[in-house]
Amino acid sequence: MSVSISPPADAITACQKCGECCKRYAISALPHEIERQATFFKLDVANFTTIYTRLLVQFLPYSSGDHPLALHTSMIPKPVWDQLKKAGFDAEYAMVLPMIGFKKQEYCVFFDTKTFGCTMHAVKPMQCNLFPFTSLKDNEDYAKAYDFCELSKISSPTDKTKEIQKYHWGMWKLFFDKVAFEGMHAASEHWPETGDIVFNGQKIWPVTKNELSQWLSLAKNKKIKESSE
Repeated sequence: MSVSISPPADAITACQKCGECCKRYAISALPHEIERQATFFKLDVANFTTIYTRLLVQFLPYSSGDHPLALHTSMIPKPVWDQLKKAGFDAEYAMVLPMIGFKKQEYCVFFDTKTFGCTMHAVKPMQCNLFPFTSLKDNEDYAKAYDFCELSKISSPTDKTKEIQKYHWGMWKLFFDKVAFEGMHAASEHWPETGDIVFNGQKIWPVTKNELSQWLSLAKNKKIKESSE
């Protein structure tokens, strides 16, 4: 499905090119988006992934261990768990969501600090195209949630934007389902070797692909053992 967003004219001029969205948030992309981006930079996907991306592992509080990606906190290495607690994590289980994110120092790797623009604007992820209208919550107060963004103050998501929101999050659900039930390789052939664990927008701890695979395998084996007892 090829989708695009056509904002009203005043919304186009509202963007102040402040770079705050490229600075504040960890940006990730789906495999089909990364393929398009690699082509844009005249690279194969493997090289693009190595040069520009990092492993991004989102930790979310979860209520039980009934999901393949739900990790009991006792299985989280102590240094990681200590940092999660400091950051306010308070649950018995963590939903572990592996993503392919863009490298970042102060800004996203694709943000040009000279022009204050995106160097891959034509093929940027849908996450960026939708911003600030990314939430699926009913009656989201975008102006309050993103008070730094002029666009959130003068515009609202159209019916078309809401349709794209649902499609976008549906694609992410399919991606995570593949990771959960078929393994990381089934979701993408190209994963960054290293990256970061993120909770509530904070970088918590470095992580490698091998570590993540081990955690998910342990969680899966534990669930298989429990179901057979």
